[in-house]
Amino acid sequence: MHQYLDLGNGILLPMYNLMIGIGAIFGFLIIENEIKKFKIDFKTDKQIYYSIIISGLCGIFGAKFFEVVYKQSSLSLEIFYSSGLTFYGGLIFGIISYFLMNKLFKTNNNDAFNLVVPSLILIHAFGRIGCFFAGCCYGKQTNSILGVCYPKGSIPAKHFDDLTFLFPVQLYEAFFLFILFFILIKFISFEMRTAVYFIAYSTFRFSIEFLRADFRGQFLTNYISPSQTISIFIFMLGILLMFNIRYKVKV
Repeated sequence: MHQYLDLGNGILLPMYNLMIGIGAIFGFLIIENEIKKFKIDFKTDKQIYYSIIISGLCGIFGAKFFEVVYKQSSLSLEIFYSSGLTFYGGLIFGIISYFLMNKLFKTNNNDAFNLVVPSLILIHAFGRIGCFFAGCCYGKQTNSILGVCYPKGSIPAKHFDDLTFLFPVQLYEAFFLFILFFILIKFISFEMRTAVYFIAYSTFRFSIEFLRADFRGQFLTNYISPSQTISIFIFMLGILLMFNIRYKVKV
């Protein structure tokens, strides 16, 4: 609802950045705890953090790159810098760079991915709360009691040319991610975390897209959104990972 936190003296802190920062702090604390809990044998703690930081930066680049591609904007430094972020773009670039960094450092990729998945989910959840405050990634109009009304001047109000009640899809997604985080930590085996995450999130994301009202862009097909198209591939990847893990366990 409020894009910025007023710190006084003309200092405005973007709420999205604040929420991402809070999520990142909790995320790194979770990683530290998980390393000790599962006694994961990385060469040094520094190497896994190098991989995380570098893949995070690559993820930001990917999130912006996909946003430009989705919106079919002309690619220029100015447009790239001012563009928004697309989660799946960040996820894909982040996964590829994280995989390559772990290969470079000769870190076990299975352990590395299963280690960071809960933290990724947590950061994403806080990020969606930030989206809610910023007014981006908004939902369609609704007459239900769950609807929220954004103030004048906000992104949704400009889109609909009037004040109207919308599905708070950002909060739906944040709630889902917090629940998924809890389930992975408490009930899912360490080896299955990445597979379950891919399957669960892609299924939810494919569904929640039907309630989104912001411009979803175009990619491959006009029948479903780019995020729904990618969700299908992520879901299939999760299924393949799950079967691969179970096959190895049986062998």
